[in-house]
Amino acid sequence: MKYMKMLLFALHVVIGVGALGGGYACIVEPMAPLGAPLSMLEGSPFDSFLIPGLVLFGLFGIGNIVGAVLLAKKFKWHGYVAGVLGSGMVIWIVIQVLVIETIAFLHILFFFIGVVEATIGLAMLLQADLFPAPLVRKVVLKLFAPSKAAQG
Repeated sequence: MKYMKMLLFALHVVIGVGALGGGYACIVEPMAPLGAPLSMLEGSPFDSFLIPGLVLFGLFGIGNIVGAVLLAKKFKWHGYVAGVLGSGMVIWIVIQVLVIETIAFLHILFFFIGVVEATIGLAMLLQADLFPAPLVRKVVLKLFAPSKAAQG
């Protein structure tokens, strides 16, 4: 688990710093952040990159930096933080791909980074025996425990 937490810390920092930069660019130049054409938003509910930039800056930027700090401070419920941030990133990427109707390498990369982040969060919850650990244990026992009829 030590190496998974180190990986998670690195992911939080890299995602956080990148999202702060990208979100900031969208906030200060909402019509063409970092050269992104406004036409990318056609078919979306947005007229500019301002709202996506605020989400990127707040949720994924500040959220991941706070996540890194909480992980370093050994916050008991950090598994939930990682799970929310990782799942949120997966949802963010899926929606982004559907809106802009393009899949780029970075979409695939950050989709899998979100999956890794959420999976490590779940592993932390299971190790700490926090919800959903009792539920997972119950389901696994039902699926893999030998039935009484088969025993004898």
